[in-house]
Amino acid sequence: MLAVLVPSRGRPGNLRRLVEAIRDTATGDYRIYTYLDDDDPTVDAYRGLDIRATIGPRIYYAAAVNVCAAKAVADGADFLAMFGDDVLPETVGWDQRLIEALNGRLGIAYGSDGLEAKHGPDLPTHFIAPTEMYRRLGWIALPTIRHLFLDNVARELGKGLGNFVYLPDVKLTHMHRWAGLAPDDQTYREANDKRKREHDRQAFETWRDGDGYRDAMKALLT
Repeated sequence: MLAVLVPSRGRPGNLRRLVEAIRDTATGDYRIYTYLDDDDPTVDAYRGLDIRATIGPRIYYAAAVNVCAAKAVADGADFLAMFGDDVLPETVGWDQRLIEALNGRLGIAYGSDGLEAKHGPDLPTHFIAPTEMYRRLGWIALPTIRHLFLDNVARELGKGLGNFVYLPDVKLTHMHRWAGLAPDDQTYREANDKRKREHDRQAFETWRDGDGYRDAMKALLT
């Protein structure tokens, strides 16, 4: 079973679009896990979606992903997908393609988000990883990060494992404001606040260049 981990805030329409797109394109068994903030004025609009929702205090994206991951692991998930609510899967069978690309090993597999011209082809903005990685690390989103640079962490893990797979013909389109595919909103503004970006950049670099990365690789390779 694939668990799609997708925290959301203020975007019930986005999550509805994602739920419908996954229903129309996924070919394997899946469940969608989301974390919703109890102070989100739109929280009631998420009701009725085919999701397993946790509602709690606002803890921000990375921590919310890990809450969803813990629940998915408890439910017996075999693979975890880290998504944003502004993703639109378009390739039928994207889930099985990415799972099969991992070839039964620990690693990171990802498709095209349509923004490679902005960030390069080697950034897994949305990815799939075996649940075993969560079990060994205790996280799938680096806990010292709030929102940004989680894809950079995933890249380092995938490359360190020698199993970092990009399938450019698997379309997981990022309907982002940068691409002119979404309006600017409070969620984007907060996530990309300069001070918060700097915090997350430093958290990533401290992890990458220090004991954090070495300890992670030791746990994954043992």
